[in-house]
Amino acid sequence: MEETSKFQIDKTKKERIIYQNQLLHYGLYMPEPEKCYWTDIPWHWHDEFEFGYIVSGSILYKTNHHEYTLRRGDGIFINSGTLHSLHRQETAEEMALCSQFFDRSFLAGSSGSIYDLKYMMPVQERKRLDARPLYQGNPSDAVFLERLQEGIRLSQEKAPFFELRVRSLFSELWETVYSWAMEGREEDSAFDSEEDARIKKMLSLIRENYSEKITAAMLADAVHISERECYRVFRKILGITPGEFLVSIRLQKAQELLWNTDQSILEIALETGFGTGSYFCKIFKENHHITPNQYRRLKRK
Repeated sequence: MEETSKFQIDKTKKERIIYQNQLLHYGLYMPEPEKCYWTDIPWHWHDEFEFGYIVSGSILYKTNHHEYTLRRGDGIFINSGTLHSLHRQETAEEMALCSQFFDRSFLAGSSGSIYDLKYMMPVQERKRLDARPLYQGNPSDAVFLERLQEGIRLSQEKAPFFELRVRSLFSELWETVYSWAMEGREEDSAFDSEEDARIKKMLSLIRENYSEKITAAMLADAVHISERECYRVFRKILGITPGEFLVSIRLQKAQELLWNTDQSILEIALETGFGTGSYFCKIFKENHHITPNQYRRLKRK
């Protein structure tokens, strides 16, 4: 396997896709076996449309409104701008995911073209189509999944004209995606755009200040709502409290430091806002079922 696009999540929890070729706004991400991302992927969003395919294991996808457990051979469509997270359902060695990304220009060409206005924007604006699971046991989904695998193969082989072939493949698949969007038009009135903007801003504040003391009251003040409303929004959209999300971000940063640096457990605990080494070890083991030192030893093996 190879990694053909990189992932970066900025301070607003927006994931920025860095394409290997800036002239082709399409990317394939396939983690190398020794770099397999076995930990949960926290809440984030991106402008690109995403088509995920489960290579092995099972993954729980969460969006503002839905949860889907996908297993080997299943896939999923994630709409542009959708806040989502991924949670492993198997051990690290058993989970692998590859995703294909592209923005509107990949299929539509220039912004404002007839392809963009007629076919791309209506899907992007259909906010209730946040995600669409694809199950290999469903005959119609199975055909879609086969085409996704074909896109992966084309991108890996990079034979002459593969760019044209991948674009043609997704142009055909887009007819199905467009039909999903049209089926959900009557549900759009239930989508609260202001609420979506508030949660993204609060996530941004936590991301920027995860090592400091952050309270629900501080988050509420930042988006001009009550503390009670802050808790309600977090519970409704993410299914967790602001404090639980803060811990998840601290753990994510701690994992990066354990994996990529030689800092001591105490140094990492202080840098990530846990305060003491013993408290950090306790929370880490509760969430990952191994100690920080055991996690670090995985790299050495």
